Amino acid sequence: MTNNPLHQPALISMLKDMEAILASFEVDFYIVGAIARDFHLSAKDGTDSIRKTDDVDLAIMLDDAGQFNMIKDTLLASGNFTADATEHIKLYYKGALEVDLIPFGKIESANGYVYLQPPNIFTLNMPGFKEIYPFVEEVSFGEGLSVKVCSVEGIVILKLIAYNDRPSRTKDISDIEHIIGVYFELSDEDIYDDHFDVMELYPVERGDYLQLVSARVIGRKMQVILKESDELRTLITSILKKRYEDWAVAILAGMGD
Repeated sequence: MTNNPLHQPALISMLKDMEAILASFEVDFYIVGAIARDFHLSAKDGTDSIRKTDDVDLAIMLDDAGQFNMIKDTLLASGNFTADATEHIKLYYKGALEVDLIPFGKIESANGYVYLQPPNIFTLNMPGFKEIYPFVEEVSFGEGLSVKVCSVEGIVILKLIAYNDRPSRTKDISDIEHIIGVYFELSDEDIYDDHFDVMELYPVERGDYLQLVSARVIGRKMQVILKESDELRTLITSILKKRYEDWAVAILAGMGD
């Protein structure tokens, strides 16, 4: 479990400081990105992430841009965080961690964009975060710290969106394939208890049998997340239909079950 975020003192320290300040504003947040990925993949030996990072992405539920600016100012005033020179949402924690604050919630305009200013207008289009939020998992990091973490299926959704925005980011597809490759080991009890029928849908002699089973179950759980947003479901469906891999077909089938 070499990539387990629970074993990173700088991360734990940052989350404590971040949680205290966000709580003072009564603002909720959850971990997304590579740290969320590594948390899930480090749950069992042999399923670690194929890549390590010190970047931390936090999705924060906000009402408006003014609230974002007040929170950012408070973080900077604490002395533990410094601002990036160009990216409005990027901070650095004690020179050890790069932290991105990703706004979602009421702050999003009708077209799904987030507009932040001053000093300059900073525009974000981050679909999926508010739909994923009801399905995040509460995780104890020890020492009295409990933080919400994006679910595995939520990570797959966000990585599909990220790849669609920037097809040159092939690491997003690699991450999805790695997740599918270890998903059965991570979720075998759930699959046996609640999705055993999927194990009878594919020939067991196939070399990718467990991956297809896993992808199908992931698709089922993605559908639950996406059911409240026809627009997001349509987007994810269109992205998957462009893929040629059998796992993409299996995810689509799961979304239709």
